[in-house]
Amino acid sequence: MLNRWTGKQLLRLFGCFAAFFLLVLLTQLPGYMSPFYWTICPLLSAFAAAGSITCVMDMKRGFGSAAVLPLLWFILYRCIGEMGMPLMWIWVIAVIVIAEIVHKLMRYGTLKSIRVCAPLASLATFGMLIPLYFQKNAFLARAASEMDPTYVAGLDRYGTLWMFALVLALAVGLAVLSERLTEKILKIEK
Repeated sequence: MLNRWTGKQLLRLFGCFAAFFLLVLLTQLPGYMSPFYWTICPLLSAFAAAGSITCVMDMKRGFGSAAVLPLLWFILYRCIGEMGMPLMWIWVIAVIVIAEIVHKLMRYGTLKSIRVCAPLASLATFGMLIPLYFQKNAFLARAASEMDPTYVAGLDRYGTLWMFALVLALAVGLAVLSERLTEKILKIEK
């Protein structure tokens, strides 16, 4: 990742980031219609993110390839005023660091490392909702200042640890599916 990028690679990186950002955003936007959808949107976000991450990891097989898209997404979200709670930041940064460590341990450039690290890195998008499960009162207080009380009550109802475990497990499964589909589409080998 630290070696020189060609113009074609930079263009592909920009395209992957645009797809990552827009698809994740599109999976999150309908969340304002239903508290249930908002609590399960990390499923679709992980599916949407894993394909772009797979593409970048195949293009630049080395340090940073698992982290670059989630990190750029996080920075852009912070700049537009999202990700306002420190636990969100901790989740995103922890997922990025863990994905890069696993990527290094599994040896950069192997298909096996892409298959494990792309779905793992896609879980960074789950950071938007982590406080709902682990800092519920603070999250709901912030939500109450922006949303209808019945919507906040729905978030309270769905913001349970069993829901977190279920959504996390399904998000991993969908991210793996997305990685494999992308692998087939791009004909990634090795």
